[in-house]
Amino acid sequence: MSDHSDWHILVIDDEKDILDVMCLTLSDKGYQVTTAPDGTSGLDLCRKVSPRIVITDIRMPGMSGLEVLEAVKVLDPDIEVIVCTAFAEMDLAIQALQLDASDFITKPISDHALHLSLKRAKQRYTSRKKLQDYTKFLEKQAADQAQILHQDKMMSLGRLAASVVHEINNPLSGILNYIRLMSKIIEKHPLKEVKINKFKQYLELVESETERCSQIVSNLLAFSRKSPPAMGPVRIQELLNKCTSLSQHKLALQDIVLTTAFQPNFPDIQGDANQLQQCIINLIFNAIDAMPEGGALHIDSQYHTDKTHVTITITDTGVGIPEDNLPHIFEPFFTTKQEGYGVGLGLSTVYGIIDHHNGRIEVKSRPGKGTTFIIRLPVTDSC
Repeated sequence: MSDHSDWHILVIDDEKDILDVMCLTLSDKGYQVTTAPDGTSGLDLCRKVSPRIVITDIRMPGMSGLEVLEAVKVLDPDIEVIVCTAFAEMDLAIQALQLDASDFITKPISDHALHLSLKRAKQRYTSRKKLQDYTKFLEKQAADQAQILHQDKMMSLGRLAASVVHEINNPLSGILNYIRLMSKIIEKHPLKEVKINKFKQYLELVESETERCSQIVSNLLAFSRKSPPAMGPVRIQELLNKCTSLSQHKLALQDIVLTTAFQPNFPDIQGDANQLQQCIINLIFNAIDAMPEGGALHIDSQYHTDKTHVTITITDTGVGIPEDNLPHIFEPFFTTKQEGYGVGLGLSTVYGIIDHHNGRIEVKSRPGKGTTFIIRLPVTDSC
């Protein structure tokens, strides 16, 4: 016999004989059973015992079975309700189904009809619960993915910030020295024509270096900003310029030579510029990790003659990836850091972002021969 002990059934009927028979029949099958002689007391019991299934007669004095059905669904829509009706009352049975009853059975009630109806009600209840649990799981997955996306960005931001501090410090020191030099010259001597020209050169240097600092900080702030996904037109060349600008100093510190070949006159693509920037920064950092002794990094972009997609290619001369690891590098938490290549959560994030943009990312690599990541993004009106 199946175990029905987890299933609590409330039976409501104004005929005591029917209640006694139903209670005995269901208890013998292992169900927990509670009975009520009318709709009002049945509804009160429903609030107290929280049954999974209610079996109610349609015609009862006072509160009818249809009224019980409506009240139970207001109390808890997940409770399954089976109505009992005379054969001649098919219109009431149909009305009950329209009010979300799971089934109806006709009197006199046979054991076979009762258990078949209970089986259907249990399947309906279980299926709905599974769907609700799966919906909650998907919602949590979406929330977790958003959190992972932000955490990954913050990790990249920390590494960028450490590099940018040094990059900004150099021009700021130069600016400060030029300003001090000009102040001392002004204090000692009146300005002559030759000095005025020299000051103009100094001021041009101060202006250009200040502008460079401002641009670096602006790019860093834009990258760090936590914002919801926002699809819009993205200029690929502008995006890549920002990424290389933010990474330039770190590449120089690691003795990595950066070369670029950005095809001009790209059409805009539709995408989230912030997320796509996160992808490129991640791939540049992976390339830096792969070249601990220095090397070369090449980034190019192309708009293909078929006019359907653009390609961004990032190639390094690093340690490469073993062939048996290539199928796994986009899996969350997969890493080969102990072998010298910095992949892990970042690449699964990159894969998710590119997939969300209806794009594709591929990797080509050989140990000791470097690695190439190829991103293909569609040129469409929307993603």
